[in-house]
Amino acid sequence: MDTVRRVAKNTGVVIAGKIISGAIALVTVIFLARYLGASNFGTYSFIFAYLGFFVIITDLGISLILIREISRDRAKADSFIGNAIIIKIILSLFALSLACLIISFLHYPFNTKLLIYIASLSFLLSFRSLYGLIFQVNLRMEYPLLVNIVMNLLRLVLFLFLIFLKAPLFWFIIVVLINIFPEFLLIRHLSRRFVRPKFEMNLGIWKYLFKESWPLALTAGFIMIYHRIDQLMLFQMKGAEAVGYYSAAVGLPEALVIFPSAFMTSVFPLMSQYFQTSRQSLVQVYTLSFKYMLMFIIPIAVGTTLLSKSLISLIYGESFLPSAPALSILIWAEVFVFYGLIHYEILISTNKQRVYLLFTSIGAVVNVILNLILIPRYGIVGASIATLISYVLSAGLIIGHLLPDTRRYNVAGCQAMLKPLVASILMGIYVYHIRSHLALAIIGGAIIFILTMFLIRGINQQDIQFAKAIFRKENT
Repeated sequence: MDTVRRVAKNTGVVIAGKIISGAIALVTVIFLARYLGASNFGTYSFIFAYLGFFVIITDLGISLILIREISRDRAKADSFIGNAIIIKIILSLFALSLACLIISFLHYPFNTKLLIYIASLSFLLSFRSLYGLIFQVNLRMEYPLLVNIVMNLLRLVLFLFLIFLKAPLFWFIIVVLINIFPEFLLIRHLSRRFVRPKFEMNLGIWKYLFKESWPLALTAGFIMIYHRIDQLMLFQMKGAEAVGYYSAAVGLPEALVIFPSAFMTSVFPLMSQYFQTSRQSLVQVYTLSFKYMLMFIIPIAVGTTLLSKSLISLIYGESFLPSAPALSILIWAEVFVFYGLIHYEILISTNKQRVYLLFTSIGAVVNVILNLILIPRYGIVGASIATLISYVLSAGLIIGHLLPDTRRYNVAGCQAMLKPLVASILMGIYVYHIRSHLALAIIGGAIIFILTMFLIRGINQQDIQFAKAIFRKENT
């Protein structure tokens, strides 16, 4: 029970902060999509999907290794972060140069290339994320979360101002770039009470970080392939309008990632610590992680599939209704995003990050092949199917059962799926018959799911105590 309380105590503020921040970001995207329309919104999405591949170069998996190592020994913080900042500055300059060089030789409109050149300047401050790591290690995430909320609010206000002025796409890219500078200054100032980076080059630290992080760098590359290559291929094969519809469908499921990422932000340092100090506590933490995250996402997937047209129409407007079939498929990909994120961080915390590289490499290869086959014939629906299949593979759900190093984690994950699936099927029957009344479908469906989970003992007294601990005011 102590483990449960500790996880809950460190999760409440993270979940609350990320929900607020994520909601603001989602509202911003909705306003932007409605204003720009499918074509210009597709160009905007393409720009950041393209740059996403080069963001990987700016980190190469170093951040997660830093969290793991500093969680185990806080005395390493100043020297490790100082060296990591130097590494990230060098990597960021390389990423910026490479992104601009490659796009220069590709056959895209000059205006699109110009916007990419401008947006890539954000790489210059990519090292700012390292100042935030120390808050995660010290379980004081209220500081970076507050900064993130303020910055997202600022971006929303500036976007609304630009919409009022009927500004072109160019100025929205400028706002994204400008927004980074106050964020960096704030997070750096707040971090000074926890860490004072030592900017002394230590080649031993560099060697260790690269040795431990290279599997994560490759993993991140493969994740980006099956996460964003579909938008690049859609842009090339079907045009900006198709990317706009697809990005609208992708945006809603991706907004839900705030929940597992918030949960794992608190849980990952604990798993890294428990791997060395208490294997029993480690098992309890990852079992709870699978249980709560899958209990959250599975009923949402069922409900969204049945209500996709109503949701798209309500959020983006009827002009985006072509996004609805893609949303019905992509929401199920999110189930395996939740599953895969937990699996990923278990393997990192237990020094098995190379195993996950196998899962993501297979997922990436399958995704590219399926996109080549399915996009020309089925457009955004084909891209959605390719994404779902690749996410199932990359989460390690199938292959993980064949490997001794991951079998026990997959057994725990699959067991955690069973009761939410049963309750969601019963909920889905109700939602299907009342789907024309969106509010009643959502509220009634939630009540049916929760009651069914109680009846089949999918929710127990420990879960109630966990929920109380999350929202308890006193966090001592």
